[in-house]
Amino acid sequence: MPKKTKDKVSCMKKILLGVLASLLFCVPAFAHPLITVYVDGIRVKFDQPPIIQDDRTLVPMRKIFEALDADVFWDEPSQTVTAVYGTDVFLFRIGEAGLYKNGTLVYTMDVPAQIINDRTLVPLRAVAESLGAEVEWYGLSYVIDIISAGNKPQLPSTGGQETPMKGGYSQTVQATDGTVVLNVDLRCDEVNTGAGASAINGAMANETFGQGQAFLQAYSEKALQEYAKNPNDFRAYYYMGTYALTRETNGYASFLASVSSYDGKEEGVTYFSHTYNLSSGKECALSDLVSDSRADLEYLWQMSFAALIQMDPDAFYPNAESRLEKNLDKVDFYLTENGIVFYLSPGIIAPPETGAVSFEITYQFN
Repeated sequence: MPKKTKDKVSCMKKILLGVLASLLFCVPAFAHPLITVYVDGIRVKFDQPPIIQDDRTLVPMRKIFEALDADVFWDEPSQTVTAVYGTDVFLFRIGEAGLYKNGTLVYTMDVPAQIINDRTLVPLRAVAESLGAEVEWYGLSYVIDIISAGNKPQLPSTGGQETPMKGGYSQTVQATDGTVVLNVDLRCDEVNTGAGASAINGAMANETFGQGQAFLQAYSEKALQEYAKNPNDFRAYYYMGTYALTRETNGYASFLASVSSYDGKEEGVTYFSHTYNLSSGKECALSDLVSDSRADLEYLWQMSFAALIQMDPDAFYPNAESRLEKNLDKVDFYLTENGIVFYLSPGIIAPPETGAVSFEITYQFN
């Protein structure tokens, strides 16, 4: 390539990189994965993502009530929500903390219902528990499990799933007295678009099966031994999480997995991400999606993560920038409807309790 043309291409790439770097500051950065909500084992899909406000999770009103089998009505003039569940009538108003059942105050919400992006968001725990449901929050993986009234959690039987299956992998290990000493529960969204959907679902079935089996083989015997030694103070081992579809449009399917675990010594969280071509079913590397060089990408990561550190230094390790420089090879990605999210797993540049550190850039794929 003639030097003049080569310089021009290099200049254009630098300009593109600058545009991408400026775009990321127009997209909210977050320090945790998307919140995933399950009701009786079925994932609830929201058009407005759940948010955390004052340590309380808010979710779109209509979706959560309907998932819990309640009829919901909205009165615009009075800003009032009315839900009918069996013979009970629940009522609350936007901006107020009281939740009423058959005219009696039964719950004072820490965060009142409110309107965000033209959607009415309500505190999930308050709504679910007022309807008699049980709520379990897995803080490391940002998964919320809700068991509705009248339903009990069904643990898979010991020796249950022996082959990969669409939708994930579940297995338990029980002591001789029937006590569950280890539980594996990996749930995976399914792809329904494109000629490669079957291949992708098969690959993800193998992924969840392999991850779950690896944990079982590593810790089953240890969990049984620890329980036998001290059954009264024993805490069950677990490996639980979700593989959530973050994109299934315009040629690509992308998954973000967040898995929390306990191995008898400490809790941890692990993140995985996979992106596939919807037509061929083949997994895509980042180099298959963007034409920027590795050096250009590393420059983008370095500048962007450094900017996040400078915006809120107390959320990061004191030596976060030097840790970042040594761990650029650990930057991973997944796709969203708008572009690409780049992330670093917990414990790399910020304490584990901070969650994954990430930023998103707007990107149009050909």
